[in-house]
Amino acid sequence: MKKILLLLFLAVILAPPVSWKLAKDKTVEMVIVDASVADDKVETHAGITWLTEQMRIRRREGYPYRLSTYFGHFPGQSEKIIRFRAETLTGIDLLYLCDLRGVWQSGTESFEILRNPHRDNLLHSGLSIEEVDAVVDYVKSGRTTVAEAFLFYASHEGGDVSRRKLQEAFGVKWTGWIGASFMDLSNMLDVPFWVRTFYERELSANWDFDGPGIILMEPQLKKFIVFKPGVELLEATPTLTITHRDKALGDDVESGVSLFSWFEIVEANRVDQIRAMIQLSLTDVGAAILRENRIPTSFPAVVAQWVDRTTWYVAADFGTAPSWLGPAQVGWMPEMRRGLSSALGKYYPGEEAFWKFYIPFMRNVLNELAY
Repeated sequence: MKKILLLLFLAVILAPPVSWKLAKDKTVEMVIVDASVADDKVETHAGITWLTEQMRIRRREGYPYRLSTYFGHFPGQSEKIIRFRAETLTGIDLLYLCDLRGVWQSGTESFEILRNPHRDNLLHSGLSIEEVDAVVDYVKSGRTTVAEAFLFYASHEGGDVSRRKLQEAFGVKWTGWIGASFMDLSNMLDVPFWVRTFYERELSANWDFDGPGIILMEPQLKKFIVFKPGVELLEATPTLTITHRDKALGDDVESGVSLFSWFEIVEANRVDQIRAMIQLSLTDVGAAILRENRIPTSFPAVVAQWVDRTTWYVAADFGTAPSWLGPAQVGWMPEMRRGLSSALGKYYPGEEAFWKFYIPFMRNVLNELAY
């Protein structure tokens, strides 16, 4: 009996990695652009590289995608910047744009990111002028693109001109506002240093907030709003709600999940291209503040354009990977983490949106392209 139980235990443990090992490789030729890698914590594109490994997706040459498989800033002793060109995008299946804010010297990132992209303390700008033009041409050609926040709140070399080009290409208009939700506004590891510094410098007030909350910022106008539950908020976090389902946003992508992440507040040029919305649950006080600042209570989270293929603009950075993803070589890992995400989300922000929305969404996009 003990031997049977041991064999069953070993079968349960070994079956997932063995089934992964026996699965057939698939191909998607992808260019990943991440302009925000400041240290060895490559969180912003770790999710997509983990997912390609989990799905056994390879490049055309048969090589797997690694954390180093991207264009952007490479920190470390041999610090370098690798830019892409229009020719880089020729013949690829997917262009994946992560956080494009750029890389700043420690503690110096601020709202001036928009006003002066050539500051001395900017180590790496978002996109170069040549890269912006390459992205715009690629998107307009109708090939598949996924672009996450921050696409517009970024230190692109072309400044406002580059932002206007990107907005036109992705079918949205940026309002100038960005926002984020936090589990604890007093947590110095959670709320970025530059956010607290700007608040205290520009508003001449101490950052004495604690507990959960949402911050909204308009960098160029130097506006800063902090919403707290029970005062301006009915619910502590925004929700991510699907408004139109398609192949990528199928039934496996959950609607109504909590969103602990940064987001850009945009308007879609065409309402019929909106696929999901970010919704704020507000008291009358909170709603009045939004009206005063001409901010809607809900705004597009996912906007899709279709030419030959779909171009996706995702207004949040919920693709940023949690601190621990688990082994990609375990077939049921996404399902297990999805099931645990609601409980873990109380302690690790972003778990729910990552496993219930981002992973199935990107899995569907990749499956559509894989061959």
